[in-house]
Amino acid sequence: MKSEKDKTCDKCDALCCNHIAIEIDTPECLEDFENIKWFVAHKNVNVYVDEDYIWHLEFLTPCEHLEGNRCGIYEKRPEICKEHSHDECVFHKGEEYKELYTFSKIKEVERYIEDVFKKGEHIIPDEDYKEE
Repeated sequence: MKSEKDKTCDKCDALCCNHIAIEIDTPECLEDFENIKWFVAHKNVNVYVDEDYIWHLEFLTPCEHLEGNRCGIYEKRPEICKEHSHDECVFHKGEEYKELYTFSKIKEVERYIEDVFKKGEHIIPDEDYKEE
C-alpha cells in the first residue's frame, strides 16, 4: 500500500475523470432487472456492484476538460472533483479495489439472474450495511 505522501495524481491515468458513476437502487425482483438490461443495452454504459454490494450506473465518458491525464480547469474544477480523496481513488487502491460484478451486456445480466438471483444468492444490503 502506498504511503500518504506517495498518493498523488502524478502517474495516474485519470481513471476518475474518464467515467461517471452514480448509485442506483439494488434490484429486488425480476422486473427491476429489466432496467439494468436497458441500461447496459447502451454503448459505453455499465452497471457494477462494488465490494459493499452497492449497485452503480456507470457512464464511460471522459471529462471534456481532461487534457492528457490532467485537469484543464484544475483551479475551477467542480466541488465533487475537489472532494475526491486519494483514499477513494481506484488508481491508489490498486488491487485492493474490486467490483463484485460488472455488467456491460444484456447476456451478463441474464447470467447473473440465473446464477445468482434465482439461486437466492443475491444480496440486498440494508441501510445499516452501507458504509456511512
